[in-house]
Amino acid sequence: MTKVLTLSIARTADGNNLPLPSYSSKYHMGLNLQAAVPTALRLEPGDRAYVPTGFAIGIPDGYCGLVVSQPQIAKEQGLIVLDGPQVVHPADRGALFMLLQNMSSHVVVLHRGDVVAQLIIEPVVQATWNDLSAVNGVVGGMTKTTDVVVDSAKPMETESDQDKMKTSKRTYKSPRNRFSEEDENEEER
Repeated sequence: MTKVLTLSIARTADGNNLPLPSYSSKYHMGLNLQAAVPTALRLEPGDRAYVPTGFAIGIPDGYCGLVVSQPQIAKEQGLIVLDGPQVVHPADRGALFMLLQNMSSHVVVLHRGDVVAQLIIEPVVQATWNDLSAVNGVVGGMTKTTDVVVDSAKPMETESDQDKMKTSKRTYKSPRNRFSEEDENEEER
């Protein structure tokens, strides 16, 4: 069952007579955002524009809004949310705009009420730091619990430190899983 969160919303002057953002179905996670333009807006290839949504929203603490491209529009027309996802913070209370860009090789014309982006509401947490810059007098290294790799500008102090670096069997895999399981097993030994 999907959790339901009630948000505060207020129409802005350019939002008169437009329906409130809604989901396409109960299975969609993005609220459809419409272009609240007074007249047709022509975007030449490469053009970008702030496009009003016609409302302001109040997001409670512990949540944020993410304005993202509408996949079908992006695929068919080349219209994307620039710098997407655009983050809407709980402190943001003014009119909501979408920064759109025409990435296609043809002109895109937006009309009032066209669905052009989506708003996803997400729970968030704030982070604090556990500074591992100097653990036991050693700068740099990796911790098993956080998988954080810290590159050090500090030169190697002994030949044995240099040998350890040469014999490391760590292999880069991807940003999500930076080292292979074999490397993790090596760390445990």
